[in-house]
Amino acid sequence: MEIPALLHVVGWGGFAIVLFTSGILSLLYVRYYRNKRSSLCSSTTTGVISLMITLAALALTPVDVFIVTYMKDSDGEFKSWAQDNATRERIEEAILYTYYTLYSLVIAFLFLIIPFVIFFYEEEDEDSTFASRLCEAVKYTSCFLGFAVILLLVGAFIPTGTQSPEDHTAWQEIQYLLKEIGGNRGENALYFLISFVTLVGMLAIVIYTSYGMIIVPVDLLRGKRDTEEELRAIRLRRERNDEQRRRLERRYGERRTTANNYRDRQDQLEDEQMLIQRSEEQLVALRDNSRGFFHKCSLLWWPFRIFVGICLLLVDLMIVLSLFLTSLDRALHSLGAKSGYILQERSFPNPVDYLLMLCQELFPLDFILFLFVLLFFMWASMAGIRKIGIWFCCLRMYKIRPHQTKAQGVLFMCMVMMYILMALNLMMFSIAPDYLSFGNQKYVVNGTKVTPCTLEAGDECVLTVTTALLAQFTFNFWFFGACYYWVTWLFIGFVLISIVVAILKKPTSSIDGLVDSEDLDDSDDEPLQA
Repeated sequence: MEIPALLHVVGWGGFAIVLFTSGILSLLYVRYYRNKRSSLCSSTTTGVISLMITLAALALTPVDVFIVTYMKDSDGEFKSWAQDNATRERIEEAILYTYYTLYSLVIAFLFLIIPFVIFFYEEEDEDSTFASRLCEAVKYTSCFLGFAVILLLVGAFIPTGTQSPEDHTAWQEIQYLLKEIGGNRGENALYFLISFVTLVGMLAIVIYTSYGMIIVPVDLLRGKRDTEEELRAIRLRRERNDEQRRRLERRYGERRTTANNYRDRQDQLEDEQMLIQRSEEQLVALRDNSRGFFHKCSLLWWPFRIFVGICLLLVDLMIVLSLFLTSLDRALHSLGAKSGYILQERSFPNPVDYLLMLCQELFPLDFILFLFVLLFFMWASMAGIRKIGIWFCCLRMYKIRPHQTKAQGVLFMCMVMMYILMALNLMMFSIAPDYLSFGNQKYVVNGTKVTPCTLEAGDECVLTVTTALLAQFTFNFWFFGACYYWVTWLFIGFVLISIVVAILKKPTSSIDGLVDSEDLDDSDDEPLQA
């Protein structure tokens, strides 16, 4: 039967609108953090497109939920056009292949395009030529590409739920493996690579999102440091610096045997003096602006800021409580680690899931709430990256600062956000498992009772493609499911640690992000040429 036009308009039309909005948000996000003096059209475009594609893959989830929900009426019966299995399968295949396309593009950007752009501009100097930079970029990018190929091969040949026949020769085993790879069209290889990316994203969520979702409301409640107090502190710091410079001059001014030590210490004090001067200039300008009419009007934001901060803390509590109850339910009632801690039947209540199921009676309130939770995770992740920066092996590679981040730092920031966004579907499944699986579908029990769909409904309900893919990842590679489960506990632990850190942390400076020691590094100010 023909699919109704309303489904295409609302479902796929809404997805197109979200895709366009994602492009605008990605552009604003990249432009907000990039350094204009080192801005590159190619790096900016790469960052924007990569984020847009990943956001599109995430935005497909609510579209998927809407479509399966639209297949059934409120009385639990399938609509006339959805009663045919072939029609439902055609819709599910369209969503599935859209996921495949978007996931393939995400993999291409993570392991090929973004690394190439980073290394291409990383190798730039006065003596380098376009050909030499291109060769160096290809050489280093091949390492990322080779790693992705290895993961694909491991995913293609690793044993899954099906076993090879017994009493076989080596050639028969090869034939069996080739048949298996051809039979699933290499899907296992893609599943393995996506599962690895999702696991890395879960670790990034533990590091960045757990801190961001706490520090954002705490900063709103606590506010920034008083400008006058900070100005007095910076002037006292300048006086100490002047005294140290005079003392250094008196001690080493006439002794040339320690000229190297003298120059090193003098350079350090001069750099500190420049940083103090810039900070004082920014604080004075901020103090002068605070006396203006518009700034006084902005003080009206204070009660609203407190209200928003308290609301965000309540959202944090709901999310952490939902994750805790779901994880505890898996620990007590799941099939164990060998199954990826899959639950056959949920025993504990889930606050966010219950709230979404309650809001489904007032469509589209449930979709608005679902999108709000997704946006909250994204906002918290961005705040965490902004506060922590980009690290590798305990070394800070780039600080993320508004309008001051180098082109390579922006691309690394986009890579981290891509990993996080890829893992958000899994995080949302732990927060709202029933809603993400069936939306607000209902089915008839014993011919009379209408009840929300669960896994017990079987063919009476349509499982979302998103949940089916997540289940496929866990079924084929149970160790990823086990890792996801334990990383969720790690996330809860890091949230608790972040609460302690946020409370002990001093209030944010009034000029946070405007002045930094990196500003004294001349190499950071050198513009890159496209």
